[in-house]
Parts: sequence; C-alpha cells; structure tokens
Amino acid sequence: MRICIAGDSSGASLTATVTQLLKNDPVFKNKIKAQALIYPGLQVLDSLLPSHQENEHGPLLTRDMAIKMTCLYLTRDEALPQAMRKNQHMPQESRHLFKFVNWSNFLPDKYKKNYIYMKPVLGRLNLSYPALLDSRLSPLLVNDSQLQKCPLTYIITCQYDILRDDGLMYVTRLQNVGVNVVHDHLEDGFHGALSFMSAPFYLQLGVRIKDKYISWLEENL
Repeated sequence: MRICIAGDSSGASLTATVTQLLKNDPVFKNKIKAQALIYPGLQVLDSLLPSHQENEHGPLLTRDMAIKMTCLYLTRDEALPQAMRKNQHMPQESRHLFKFVNWSNFLPDKYKKNYIYMKPVLGRLNLSYPALLDSRLSPLLVNDSQLQKCPLTYIITCQYDILRDDGLMYVTRLQNVGVNVVHDHLEDGFHGALSFMSAPFYLQLGVRIKDKYISWLEENL
C-alpha cells in the first residue's frame, strides 16, 4: 500500500493520533506506509516548555491563543485555560504520564538553553477533564511499545513556534524506539508559514516548507 497520512498544525496532531490508532487496528495496520507532521502539537500536559516561553508572543500563534484553542476541545469554562496558563491544570493522577513529555530528557541540548525543568503543579484544578490524560489528545503519551508500531515518519519543526518542542520530543522518542524518522528544522520558520504561499501574503518560507514535504513524499511513497 502507498498511503501517507499528513497534516499541518492541528491537522498534524490529528495525523499522529489517527496513525497511532490505525497501527493498532488489525484491518488497517499494514496499510499505512508513512505519516507526515508539519509543526504538530502533540501534548497538553506541560504548557511551559522552552518553546512556549521563547515564543509566548508569536509570531502568528501566541501561547495564549494556543491555550484557548486547545481548551475548546474540552470545555468553554474559563477555569481550564486560566489553570493552563499557570501550568497548574493537570490532576494528581497524571503524575505517571510526565515521563513521556519531560523535555529535559528528550530535547536536544541546543534547545534547552538555560531553561530549568520544573515539574508542573498537580491537583490545583477542582474540575475534572479526563481527556487531559488521553493519548488521542496528546499523542506523546503513548508508551514506547506503541510508538514502535509507527510507520516511516516525516516531521517539520520551526524555530519560532511555540509547538516546536512537541515535534522535537516526538522525533527523539520515535528515533529511540527505532522508527525511521526524517526531520527538517527551519531556523527561520514560524507556525502556520505553510499558509503563506500565495498573494497577498506570499512568503518564500511557505514554499520551502511545501517543497521539502513534497520532495520527501515523492522519494518515500
């Protein structure tokens, strides 16, 4: 089969989830050859990764916008985004999951810089949102044996993107379990750049991202 599941931004998040689910399905597990994730968001547990702090004010996607849009998957109650801004939104029973998103273990040193890993404060939010613990919302939460089932993977990350570190952690975790991963990092890139490929907002950066993805697709599918 020559099927590749692909997406950018929230579409990349869905791509990771759908690919994981299909690789566990006996009917479809052998039909997916590849997945392509363009600046994906892959976890909601920790809202203070280095990329969240460096790119808090954008460009294009700010930390506050990302938190608001993420929370809309779960609720319109303002309590959740308020807690997430302080990194105090996860329940006590999520403690065992942080080993999957501990950026101090999975980020390359150049992206850690002088940031110090601080464990999020758990159990401050009185309301319960079970989906916060669900790997369908946070694909980084699956264990290594599940990640091993992933097909050939292509990931693009951008330096000026609050979601940068989600993609970087996924690259590391997939490589650690032996998945074939091709990773392109754009030092001048920002979230959403793929949308700027035509007038009146034409950017060569968007074309470069498209060309990198199409080139990989032609070589591997």
